[in-house]
Amino acid sequence: MNEEVVRWGDLFTKAKESLSSAGVEAADIEARWIVEKASGYEGSEFIAGLEKPATALGVTHLKKILARRLGGEPLQYSLGSWGFRNLDLFVDKRVLIPRPETERLVDIAISLLMKSTGNADKLVADLGTGSGAVGLSIADECSDAEVILVDNSEDALQVAAANLAGLGNNARKVRILQSSWFEAFPEELQQSFSLIVSNPPYIANGEDLPVEVLHWEPHIALYAGVKGTEHIETILTEARRWLKQNGNVAIEMAPHQIDLMSAKAEKIGYSNIEVHNDLSQRPRVMSCTWK
Repeated sequence: MNEEVVRWGDLFTKAKESLSSAGVEAADIEARWIVEKASGYEGSEFIAGLEKPATALGVTHLKKILARRLGGEPLQYSLGSWGFRNLDLFVDKRVLIPRPETERLVDIAISLLMKSTGNADKLVADLGTGSGAVGLSIADECSDAEVILVDNSEDALQVAAANLAGLGNNARKVRILQSSWFEAFPEELQQSFSLIVSNPPYIANGEDLPVEVLHWEPHIALYAGVKGTEHIETILTEARRWLKQNGNVAIEMAPHQIDLMSAKAEKIGYSNIEVHNDLSQRPRVMSCTWK
């Protein structure tokens, strides 16, 4: 007697019910992502794939992802990967989850590079790279950019290296450097960078965070100190030594920090100080030029 065939559609329905019962707000959307990952039927193939019989391996994969999510783990970590611009990035609890507001940082970085003059390749440092989302996107989308992925966390750099391996031909334009901001930069790179870009830790100690973030994402990549602006100030102060003439800095930060850090940049001597809004129209990125 043949065992009853289980379709991906049946598993999709059960996953929605389980997530909804656990209090997940977007249960239908998350169930789709989980089933897409487990089945391989993604995007336009998903609806037709729901009628297909589920494989034993796929069912096992789905159960593992769903169990992790129901245990409170963020969806992105449960899936093991997350889309960021054109990239599908490997992510786990060693790095922050790439977020839409950081895609805006990449937009600004690429715009600044396009305005840079000269025919030589443009050198970029992505400070506090984490998963590599920002730097790898720049390398992927800018043909004349060479990128150094910088992080002080060996764990984070292991994740970045895994994502670099999936970049294809553009991987040749990328290097990895373990460093606390600029500390381990070779002296010969002074006055070499067209752009220094960063999404540094900018949460003040004791500041409230969503429970899912607080319990799962790496605190070293979130908290900056008593003020929350400590790392931003370090980058602005020290970047001058490494930027070429008319080189730029672009830093993501909290909306309430923008005015203070813009004033800090002006005091240090930067020009062309600009504030850029995120997708929710909140001030999120400050860019400036070193003359």
